[in-house]
Amino acid sequence: MTRLTLGRLAREVGLARSSLLHYESLGLLVPCGRSSAGYRLYDETQRERLRAIRAYRAAGLPLAAIRDVLANEEDAAAQILETHLMALTEEVARLRHRQKAIATLLAQPSFRRRGRRRGKDAWVAMLRGAGFDDADMDRWHAEFEAENPESHLAFLGSLGLTPEEANAIRRRARLPCKSPS
Repeated sequence: MTRLTLGRLAREVGLARSSLLHYESLGLLVPCGRSSAGYRLYDETQRERLRAIRAYRAAGLPLAAIRDVLANEEDAAAQILETHLMALTEEVARLRHRQKAIATLLAQPSFRRRGRRRGKDAWVAMLRGAGFDDADMDRWHAEFEAENPESHLAFLGSLGLTPEEANAIRRRARLPCKSPS
């Protein structure tokens, strides 16, 4: 079985030596031994553990949670991951709410007068760039229409839409929301 020094392992996985030393200080990655010259050595077991650490980091887990996942039985580890997934889901929902609030602010007359005029294509491109899909835009229009129909109509007019196009969007916005499949 091939054993690697700290430097070789760091190069192999594309991490800084200091990251591996930090993982060691947290008890996440412990060398399997030392060379006659005193260098830390790592075998396939530690390399596999490091792959798991990197996968959990890529999933956004903090190092303390990774330590807990690696130290627990499969069921407990799954519970930790599920808890993290739910926290991420809640954060995404909060961020989506903020996106919609900002989009609504940008649609207000005071912002439209200050900045350059955006046509429909530019507005849709901005929302798509922010991660909105068609369903998100439909929900945003529905909320805008429900909260302030006059401002919504003025906003649609500011995009250069014809009265027919604006009214079609408003009618669609008033339809009951479809639940996701």
